Amino acid sequence: MAGFWKIYWRALKIPALPVIWVVASLFGIVAGPFNTLESMSLGARVIFWPLSVAVGILIGAAIRIFVRRKLGFRRFRYEAPTLAGLSALVLTAPLYLLVLLLATDPKFGGFEIFHMAAYILGLSMAGSTLRHWMTPQQGRPRRAQEAPVAAAEKEARRDVEAAGEGTLSSRAPRLLYRLEPDLRAPLIRLAVNDHYVDVVTEAGETSLLIRLADAIAETEGTPGLQVHRSHWVARDAVRGLRKEKGRTFLQMADGVEVPVSRTYQPQVEAAGFRNSPGADRMAAQ
Repeated sequence: MAGFWKIYWRALKIPALPVIWVVASLFGIVAGPFNTLESMSLGARVIFWPLSVAVGILIGAAIRIFVRRKLGFRRFRYEAPTLAGLSALVLTAPLYLLVLLLATDPKFGGFEIFHMAAYILGLSMAGSTLRHWMTPQQGRPRRAQEAPVAAAEKEARRDVEAAGEGTLSSRAPRLLYRLEPDLRAPLIRLAVNDHYVDVVTEAGETSLLIRLADAIAETEGTPGLQVHRSHWVARDAVRGLRKEKGRTFLQMADGVEVPVSRTYQPQVEAAGFRNSPGADRMAAQ
């Protein structure tokens, strides 16, 4: 649970969120959608819409973590519509009931709730587009990723020195300098995802347009091993080993189970990872 809150608070630090909150709040106050212009005073709208949008953003951030971590949708073309649909599904009814409760003379038509759903859907898509544009690191390549790592490393160290603090040491893996500053933390694992590699750290995850072999080469300083043609794990991030029906899985610090292929089975056994609690009982069953 602590890991979720850590990721959640970092998700709320995305620069696009304050912009989304200001624009959506101003639109609600001035335009007064869903009959709030007629049924609420200006003072009521000034309180209602900023608070409603803020709550929507807080819930939307949690939904986005679910979409990315549980459903595995990290590409914009998959993440954005899924996030918009789930946000509309979760937020439409509470917003509709809240307007009914607070409006002095609500005059809703029979299809007003569908208009609300469309409004939330569109606002979520617009927010995802703005976030995608302002933080291109998330799920797509950018020039900084394709530039020499030495230049990125020098720039990152300059930023850390200017701030007087930072989590990167002189032995930090070069791969971390490809990530956004907020994601530079101890590595947990790498996983192939289409033409990208998902990089998971203790601060969150993102995707890089890079080959797995090249990404592994840039993890020097972090003891780890490749356990599958599509997976690399940091040794210190392995929480246990589980076997089921002849297959082996490593349980990682982020809660994900990574499969171990037969090719890499000897290296995993030599690493001496302990069985997860209850793993022997499950294997016996």
